[in-house]
Amino acid sequence: MRARTRTYLAAYAPYGYRKSEEDRHRLVIDRESAAVVRQIFQMRQSGIAYGKIAAALNEKGILPPRWYWAVHYGNGSCKYSRLWAYATVRSLLNDDVYAGTLTQNCTGSRSYKDKTMIRKPESEWISHEGAHEAIIGPELWEAVQKINLAAKQISANNAPPQASLFTGKLVCADCGHPLVAARETQRRKNGTVKHYTSYFCSRFATTGHSICSWHRIFEISLKNLVLSEIRAHGKAVAADEAAVLDKLKQHIQSASAAQQEDCRQEISRLRRRLEELEQITAKLYEDKVSGAISGDSFSVLIQKNEQERIQKSERLDSLLARERKAQQDIANIHQWAGTIRQYLDLQELNRETIEELIDRIEVGERTIIDGQRHQDIKIYYRFVGLV
Repeated sequence: MRARTRTYLAAYAPYGYRKSEEDRHRLVIDRESAAVVRQIFQMRQSGIAYGKIAAALNEKGILPPRWYWAVHYGNGSCKYSRLWAYATVRSLLNDDVYAGTLTQNCTGSRSYKDKTMIRKPESEWISHEGAHEAIIGPELWEAVQKINLAAKQISANNAPPQASLFTGKLVCADCGHPLVAARETQRRKNGTVKHYTSYFCSRFATTGHSICSWHRIFEISLKNLVLSEIRAHGKAVAADEAAVLDKLKQHIQSASAAQQEDCRQEISRLRRRLEELEQITAKLYEDKVSGAISGDSFSVLIQKNEQERIQKSERLDSLLARERKAQQDIANIHQWAGTIRQYLDLQELNRETIEELIDRIEVGERTIIDGQRHQDIKIYYRFVGLV
């Protein structure tokens, strides 16, 4: 009912607006951010793509919506990225709130028993035109919506999204963001058509090429590289499994040999101290019963003793968990060796094999060294990591 009376109900005002000081349920224009909104619409009207708009905003150092609110109306900090992204710009350019229309009741829970939030059908939305002052005039709004619609129709005619061979397994070696797949078509002079897949840094794409770089790699190249390395590891294990296991164990243990010895010594000290604390506790109860100490003294001493016991127990549990992990790492080496040796004659790489063997693959940027193209690829296997 409140939504039907044009009452603004959301917790935060949309970017470009702020809540009125006189009525917190009414939107008024925020001059600084509204100027950015107008700039975004004007860039879109001139034909600039979503990603390029995001790049232009990032280059100018303009704060994105969440950070703008945090700095001007919040506590000055925000857990989200300080960068504009493709999706942020696209959402803003398709939001009719900037044309003065207030649309609410778009989401809600399934029922009073199930609080899961869902997107409601458009027939249930409650919309009011002229509910607040528009930032974007009707002519500019309509012009931009025609451009957005044309872009959406082009996108709809592309092939539907589907998981590629390495989807979810590739990460950028420089920024740590996942690589995403792109399907491309190459038409040759002889009339044939070739379809191929490449992967590139998602952060570079979503920020309009303003952050990081392509890190592009073609699926066929990566497939051949991974296939070759898996077969090589499989053959090495089949030829001399003991040597491979020793090498992996040394790699794990050499990195933490000193820490493991310190850990074992501290575990022994903690166990001895916990035994002493148990004896002290028993003696305190005996002294209290015999009258050697007063009730007040007993309470102070037993509380101090218990606090130390809890602290030492928690530390011991933590060290024992670390020790168990070290033992599990050794067991994982044997499991990896038993799995990888099955693939020494692997001829075709498929998704099931990748899921079974590979945790992630780090892809570096392509460079030219001594006239040769070079790209650093690191394959991290399940159970053992980088081999």
